[in-house]
Amino acid sequence: MGHQRGSGSQFRCPDGLIVRDAGISNMVQVLSGLIENGEFTHILQRLDD
Repeated sequence: MGHQRGSGSQFRCPDGLIVRDAGISNMVQVLSGLIENGEFTHILQRLDD
């Protein structure tokens, strides 16, 4: 599922995080946006041990 956020689209998949540009700072920006929008636990779900 794609969502428009800021300057581009972000997509989610059940076993990974896809960001427009590689790098830690870009991943942090996406994760921060998920937290700020209350989507973090909806998008990234904890796996059973």
